[in-house]
Amino acid sequence: MAKSRTILIWHNNGEQQFTFTVNPERLRVSRPNCNRVERLAMGGTVNLWGGRGLREVSFTTFLPEERSPFYGGTDGAEVLSLLKAWQDSGDPVRLIVSGSDINDAFLIEDVTETLREGDGDITLTLTLREYKFASELAKNADGAVQSAGKTARADERVLPKTRTVKRGDTLWGIACELYGDGTRWREIAKKNGVTEPRKLPVGKVLVL
Repeated sequence: MAKSRTILIWHNNGEQQFTFTVNPERLRVSRPNCNRVERLAMGGTVNLWGGRGLREVSFTTFLPEERSPFYGGTDGAEVLSLLKAWQDSGDPVRLIVSGSDINDAFLIEDVTETLREGDGDITLTLTLREYKFASELAKNADGAVQSAGKTARADERVLPKTRTVKRGDTLWGIACELYGDGTRWREIAKKNGVTEPRKLPVGKVLVL
């Protein structure tokens, strides 16, 4: 099982670290978004972008015993104990995978070991999820506040008090046009007693 890349994990700014002697055959990287699906009043759904979520990395390998030709000088039980200690500490570790864009802080979510009778090797399945430091969260929060401030300033423009329904209008579209947020169609519907938003009559005057 030739190594084509290096998988390094370190803890506490590199004071404790190790590389896997045997690389996993496959390394799975999940990179989700935090999107949300909204149901439209007139039928159907829309998918609203919510920004990138936390990456998750998982892989299965084995920690060779001392007699194994793959043994690299570090006892597998020691490596397993170290991983469990880092998991229990709640501290982030840094995961670096050469030949990829993985070089970030992660929390160890799951450590699964499999022991086979008569085999001194330890099969290990490791799952890690991306970690965000407080400074990064604060930066993102500041960005959200600034974005909210821009939205608030944009909303300071004088809005009409009424809106006459034209052919092809929908409450979602009107809310997008006036408020910049289609999900606020419910406010318009409630204010105007609209119980069947898919049958919005042309010429109806909506109070905003």
